[in-house]
This record gives sequence, structure tokens and C-alpha cells, in this order.
Amino acid sequence: MWLALALATAVGAALRLPFLAHQSLWLDEIYTREILREASLSGVWRHVRATESTPPLFYALGWLVHARGAAAMRAIPALALTAAVPVGYLAFRRLVGSGAALAAAAILAVNPMLVWYSTDARSYGLFVLAALLTVWAFSAVLERASTRRFGLWAGASVACVWTHYFGVFVVAGEAVVLLATLPGARRQTLSWATLVGACLIPLLPLLASQSGDERAGFIAGVPLRTRVSEAVRQFAMGPNVPRAWLEAAGLAILAVAFAGGLWISWGSSMRARGLLALAAIAFLTPLSMSLLGIDDHFYARNVIAVLPLVAALAAPALLRGRAVPLAAYLLLATVASVWVASDWRYEQVDWKDAIARVQSIEPNAPLFAVTPGEAAPVVATYLDRPPATAPGPLAQRAWVLMEPVRAAGQRALGPAPVPHLPGFTAERTVELHGFQLVLESAAQPTRIAPGELAGATVFAGAG
Repeated sequence: MWLALALATAVGAALRLPFLAHQSLWLDEIYTREILREASLSGVWRHVRATESTPPLFYALGWLVHARGAAAMRAIPALALTAAVPVGYLAFRRLVGSGAALAAAAILAVNPMLVWYSTDARSYGLFVLAALLTVWAFSAVLERASTRRFGLWAGASVACVWTHYFGVFVVAGEAVVLLATLPGARRQTLSWATLVGACLIPLLPLLASQSGDERAGFIAGVPLRTRVSEAVRQFAMGPNVPRAWLEAAGLAILAVAFAGGLWISWGSSMRARGLLALAAIAFLTPLSMSLLGIDDHFYARNVIAVLPLVAALAAPALLRGRAVPLAAYLLLATVASVWVASDWRYEQVDWKDAIARVQSIEPNAPLFAVTPGEAAPVVATYLDRPPATAPGPLAQRAWVLMEPVRAAGQRALGPAPVPHLPGFTAERTVELHGFQLVLESAAQPTRIAPGELAGATVFAGAG
């Protein structure tokens, strides 16, 4: 059992650690980078309050370990989600048995959504680990309600919510299950839950500041039905599956296993039913709040901590038939994870290599970055200079960089049409990872004003 768990953990590490610096930082990671470059923890707190919609624990940890570059920042979620494999086993073995817990741990090792967020310098990977620690302590309390075990649960619960606000749904679900299944320990449960609540009070002013603008308003702009569908699909096979057949096969196996797992759990032990209740509360509460318009922030990555619970519930059914369904899912998930991590078409837009290429050819030419995804801060990071201000640079040669797009109904990034720069003609075109890099020239020096191209940001040349 332990050898198999060690192997699963090694596979999880192999799918994560080699890819930490493999792709460009994206917009949200740029915000993480700026926070981690603050001079003090108080500066980190103020910056989180000004730009983020999550609590500060992930950023404080990154600051303390001096994570500044892409690989260092991403090492935190990557190591957290590698550690989630053995922690997941420990968390679930009391609830569903050692065999099913090992199967769940194997799923956590290769699940494409968890592999994807392993290389995302945001709080989601640490959130999953912290939530699993609460489940581990919760299962220990269910086994024996001692003061020490309640203390472990309270500490893990505080860390979970200080990592992501949606952790409150996991912790609240655990408290409800403990109250329902341990009538003799209700006073202890209420006391420790009250202590957890008290430790969350410092987050209230921060949450109030973060809720005062539309920094997460894009979520409500996506139809709820679409968000629920995306959450289900991503739980099974990740946010960007290269092929429809691959996604369909993995989704079908996990969906059928989850349905079978619900039936098995319902007729199984009280602890298994407690796990089922916990998953239902952690997923359905934020969904209901969105449906009722109370707080519309249901989004796949915000409920990512429910994914391990889904894996544990599906595991008993996946073990049926000599574990053939489990082996099939693990194979499909591994293929998807490796495919996405090794193919630029399914990763983040590669501004890092695009900027490096134009700088190696003609670094002194001004640059128009056409960014449908509003990635101007990403471009500024890799150019190491801010956008140009009016009236704009004067130049006879200029770059137009057209960001690739993932068109509707398409899974892969692909080239987009390059807009014409008035007064210039194309001199050279380079294609790189879906980018169209066009070096243009004019008959005489021409003023290149910000706003010259729709959706573009102009940057002065290096000279």
C-alpha cells in the first residue's frame, strides 16, 4: 500500500515539477509577482487588499520563501498538489477504506485540473492541500473526538479559509457533519467551530475591501449553467482538453463511477455518508448562493477543493471490475495532462518567447502588442518597460505582435489576422507558437500614437 502511494506521489511530482518555468506568466500571475515583490508583509497585505479577491496566506508564504521568478512562484502550488497525493490518502482512508483512498490518491496525482493548477502561481493549489488537511483532521475527529484532534481540525480549518474564502464551505460542511454524527461531542464541536470563526475575524475588513469593486465581476457575466458545466468537465479532465474524444471518455468514466460511488456511499458506513454530505454542502452551497443572487461567485477554480471529495466518492466504483475503470481513467488523465503540459496550443499564450524573438531580431523598434486578452501587463513584464504614453514614439520600423486566439468551438490556440498599421508595410513575418510577429517599415519616421490600432498597446523600442 505504501509503496503504491509512494509511486503515485512520484508520478504526481513528475507531472508537475519539470514544467514550472515551461510557459509564460499570465495576467493573474503578474499580479502575484507584484505582490511578492513587496518590501514587507504589511505591504503584501495592502497589495492583496488592493488587487486580489482571495485571502493573504498564499502570498504571505510566497513572500516568506522569497518566491519571485516564475518557477519559484509556481513551486508552491506544485509542491502543495504533490503533497496532496499522500495527504489525500490519509484524509480518506478512515472514510472510504484504504483501497479506495489509494485510488483517490492516484486520481489526485494525475487529474488534469490539479496538474493544470500546479503550474499556476495562484492560491488554488495550496487551497486544495489545506482543504485536504481539514478532511484528514475531520476524519480523525469522527474516529475519536479528542481535544488534540479537534485542535488539529481547527488549525487546518483556519489555514484553509485564510488561503481561499470558499474554504468556509468545506469547513462549515465538516462542522455540520460532526454535529450530526457525534451527538455526544456537540459542545466540543461548537466550541472549536467558534474558535475557528474568531480566527477568521481579521479577514472581514479585507473581504469588505476586496468586495467593493468588480475585480471578480467577470464571473457573474458567465451564465451559471455554463459555469456548472465547466466545473463538471474540468473536475473530470481539466480546463483545456486537447481532443473531444479524450474529454468525453474521461468524463464518462468518472461520471458513471461517481454515480455508482454515491450509491455505494449511501448504503455504506456513517463515515462514508458523512463524506457524501460534506461534498454536497461544499459544492451546492455556493451554487445555491449564485442561483439565489446572494453571492454569485460560483466558478470551477473556486470550488476546486471539492474535486478530491469527488475522487474519493468515485473511487469505490472505479475499483469494481478488477479496477479496470480506474486504470482506464488514470491512463486518459495522464495522457491529457502530459499533452497539455507539452504542447503550446493548450497552454497559456506564450508572450515570453514571442518577446524574446522580436528582441533578438530588432529590439529598437517600437512594438504594438495586440492583446484581445488584455495582457498588456504581461507584455510590460517581459519587455521590462511600461507602455508608451502620448504622443508616442517616433520610428521608421515597428513590430506588430498579434496574440493567438482560441476561437469559439476550438480547443487549440491558433493565429489571428494581423491588423494593418497605417503608413507602414510588412517587411518580415515570423510565426511562433500561434503568434504573428510582423516587422513593418515606413518611408520616413512616423509618430506611432497609443490607440493607433484597436485593442493594441504600444511600447517604445529598447533604444
